[in-house]
Amino acid sequence: MKNALHVVVVVVTGSLLGAFLTKLTNIWFPAGSRVAELINTGINTGLNPTTVDLNLVEVTAGLVFKFNIVSIAGIFLAAVVYKQLVK
Repeated sequence: MKNALHVVVVVVTGSLLGAFLTKLTNIWFPAGSRVAELINTGINTGLNPTTVDLNLVEVTAGLVFKFNIVSIAGIFLAAVVYKQLVK
């Protein structure tokens, strides 16, 4: 259980780092440039939001992962830093 929690923390931290770096690179490179297009190319995977309406209660659930090149690099960087800290 402890190892699974560590993996979740590394992935979440890396994803946040990747999102920050994506925003930063969007500032550095103008919209429409080849680098900006490459950075913003991503994969969306998961379950789209679905609503169940029972007249008394309405529940909406969904989970979508949005990965791009920089977010994957952020996850990798977070994993390397975690591995160095654990040693």
